[in-house]
Amino acid sequence: MNLKSILLLSSAMLVFAQAQSQTHISTNGKKYTLVEEATGNWCGYCPDGAQVIEQTIEPNYPRTIIASWHNGDAMQLTGDPFCSGSGYITGFPLGTVNRTYWGGAIQQNRGQWTGDCAADSSATPKFDVSMVCTYDNTTRVITIAVTGKALSALTGNWRINAFITEDSISSSGSGYTQHSYMYPAGTTCANGSLSWFVGLCASACPSYTCSVCANLPTTSYSHMNVVNSVLASGGNIWGDIAFTNPAVNATFTKNYTYTIPTTSNYQKVKVIGLVQKYGSNNTDRAIENCIEAKVPLMWKNTLGLSQSVTSLSELAVYPNPAGNYINVSCMLATPAATTVTIASVVGQVISEQSFTPNGTNFSENIAIGNLSNGTYFMTLTSNGEKTTKQFVVSK
Repeated sequence: MNLKSILLLSSAMLVFAQAQSQTHISTNGKKYTLVEEATGNWCGYCPDGAQVIEQTIEPNYPRTIIASWHNGDAMQLTGDPFCSGSGYITGFPLGTVNRTYWGGAIQQNRGQWTGDCAADSSATPKFDVSMVCTYDNTTRVITIAVTGKALSALTGNWRINAFITEDSISSSGSGYTQHSYMYPAGTTCANGSLSWFVGLCASACPSYTCSVCANLPTTSYSHMNVVNSVLASGGNIWGDIAFTNPAVNATFTKNYTYTIPTTSNYQKVKVIGLVQKYGSNNTDRAIENCIEAKVPLMWKNTLGLSQSVTSLSELAVYPNPAGNYINVSCMLATPAATTVTIASVVGQVISEQSFTPNGTNFSENIAIGNLSNGTYFMTLTSNGEKTTKQFVVSK
């Protein structure tokens, strides 16, 4: 091969590598929780379910992953596999937490989701779940490898699955405009807070007065965590066959691909990988563990310029103000030792903790019960980079 051919080949390989980026994430011995919400734009109480998720579950349980399955609107999947096809759902907004029995039922109302997440967060996982995801920004194809690893010897059949979800879908137009019964003054959410949607009345719902049902303004409501696709064969929500009576440390990998439609914003697309039991009926089909990856953290353009993929991308510190605990989460470009430092406003270091993540999904709950009310700074250091967020303690 002459020098010109070598240079051309090297150039082609460089462009190919730069056109793709890869991310690896793992549950790393921790238990993650999947909340599957049954919803629809016609459902007047469903905005209340969304508020419970965003106000109570996500800030307090950072290892909770949300999948919103739509029924009877433009976002419903063909065949309606979860809301109508699973045998779980009899009303809206109802849902499941790991498709597990809680208090004698798998189907749970929105007032029960938070307590279920609290109980599940302390459970011992039966499986680790890891994913390696690659996104090609030219073809818009995501290549996904979901791997399950049994953490103990188990009996029964276990399956692997992957979902595609999308955030920030506009509540605009037929099949998308969200109805709300949470409009009247004084309406409270299932978590006891005042409803976010009080007084928001773009127009009355069909056949209802505005004081009873509102069409929420598009500037005030977006559909989040919308399930766009189930990647198991045939779109089967029960997953693809993987393990039978797995021994400790047994592993199995399923490979999937998904092409992001041009109508979707790749920056809002996520992949959920999971391992689930498959028994003879719904009482023995729990989801055992899951993990989530965001497409923007997989992406590079053809010039090799990173899009959001820094060592500490999308750092979140919440709740803020905080009480006795504060959650910190971010995506790492590569798994690396990560240090969390808390300092006062005058720069005095109050605490410093080091963590060694096994994947690029970093999430920790930090105890701050020893801090007095006031303003503080949290600094994360990883991969030679630092980023700082301000937070307030108010007890």
